Amino acid sequence: MGDAVPSLESIIEIFACTAHTAIAVHCPTCPRMSDSEHGMLRAIAAAQKERDDIAREQFECWLPPVGADWALAPVRGLATIFRMAGLILPDRHVPSLDHDQTMAMKSWLVGSPTLH
Repeated sequence: MGDAVPSLESIIEIFACTAHTAIAVHCPTCPRMSDSEHGMLRAIAAAQKERDDIAREQFECWLPPVGADWALAPVRGLATIFRMAGLILPDRHVPSLDHDQTMAMKSWLVGSPTLH
């Protein structure tokens, strides 16, 4: 986590100085993710795939164009840290595979509000 601090600080500063729209960030104990948190993960996933256009587009939901440009470097840093930790996020902008050729996962009742 220590390696991520400079990237997180940069992103927070960029948002504090340039955001035109508020973001929702839940506390670490909250069992749900906000739409903003999902958007941040989409931006990190895009950065992992070197899709700066998609990451920038995501940041433009909250930031002016110049702020979105500034956010690219720290989000690339987070993407690298995630990758080095073995966390590869799926690119939600890539067309999904043909469902007829994929295996279905069995679903079951988990009983935990944190898993959904």
